[in-house]
Amino acid sequence: MECILHKYFPKRYLLLLEYLYRTPSNAGVTREAQPPNVLLFIGGLYDSFRSPGYVDDLAALFPRNAPNQKWRVMHVQLSSAGRAFGVFDLNRDVEEISHAIRYIRENVTQSSSTPVVIMGHSTGCQDVMHYLTSATSSSPSQPRSVISGAIMQAPVSDREAILDETNKKPDVRESYEKALATCASTPVSKHTTTILPTDITKDIVGSAPISISRFLSLASPDSPARPSIDDYFSSDLSDEHLLTTFGRIGSVEFLQPEPTGSMQEKQKSILILESGSDGAVPAYIDKHQLIGRWKHAIEAGSDGKATSSSHSMVVPNAVHDIGGTTIEARTARLIDMRGAVLRYLQDVVGDIGHETDSSGPWPIWQHDKKAIEAEAGVTDVKL
Repeated sequence: MECILHKYFPKRYLLLLEYLYRTPSNAGVTREAQPPNVLLFIGGLYDSFRSPGYVDDLAALFPRNAPNQKWRVMHVQLSSAGRAFGVFDLNRDVEEISHAIRYIRENVTQSSSTPVVIMGHSTGCQDVMHYLTSATSSSPSQPRSVISGAIMQAPVSDREAILDETNKKPDVRESYEKALATCASTPVSKHTTTILPTDITKDIVGSAPISISRFLSLASPDSPARPSIDDYFSSDLSDEHLLTTFGRIGSVEFLQPEPTGSMQEKQKSILILESGSDGAVPAYIDKHQLIGRWKHAIEAGSDGKATSSSHSMVVPNAVHDIGGTTIEARTARLIDMRGAVLRYLQDVVGDIGHETDSSGPWPIWQHDKKAIEAEAGVTDVKL
């Protein structure tokens, strides 16, 4: 798939990847669209460009050579991308996301009113939540960039995933306890500059180097009483605490409300897509109940001025990154996930249309849906 790289933060050598997917059926189109709306993707731990793979599937919905194309998909590279997540934090991520959005409006679409919807995967969901709910910069010259919507795909608790592994594997438990002991014996003033021994952390967070401060943020050993800044999604966080995170979304000035309805009825919303077969979520967690608690916190904290989108869902059969080649996996990725994203984009911005439209992304979605259903019929798989 053809792409363009933009240097959005030269001082930090950071790039934006813009997808330029072209459909063969429109190969004769010589003048391509310059879409005014942007879906900006944020990856998780170890992710870099085109990872996870489903970003390609999202971009395929918006071929640049389609007549009157209104959307483009872009992927932001953060300092924490790939193996660097262990030496940076969410505050720096949010700064760079806002910087990327400003760059897009000034240099790509060349419009200060460009609608941008951010979409995070896994730890990228922590970036989304931190973007929405953390304290904004005290510098008036660098306000947080306005966004039209926010999507979280596979929001998981790193803490609960780590604890689940320690309960299953004695060697991981031993490494975890050694890591905590090293953290405790190191002066707090050195937490950001001290890298934990990789022979201890590799069974917990993989082979990437990780500082004490980021390890404690991901593991959040003082939760649920005192959650770290990375611990937005643990299932045992209190309702009172959720009001300080999810409950703040309605008061965020830089999140725009949906354009439909009267001024009194306008609501801000986010889209939450949990994976039904996510191996990073312990089996004891009720995902539907958890999404319900987050929705309640959003609404209770905003007096009904914000909500979780009606398209939020637990995607059946979806693994963490919605990968896989089985019929069930492709249904989760190409039909359920992409369908929810399209419906949400239509709600918060528009320019998507409806499922019966003959133009826009829906014919591509319908084509994939029919192909999967036909294959399911042949192999007698019930979707």
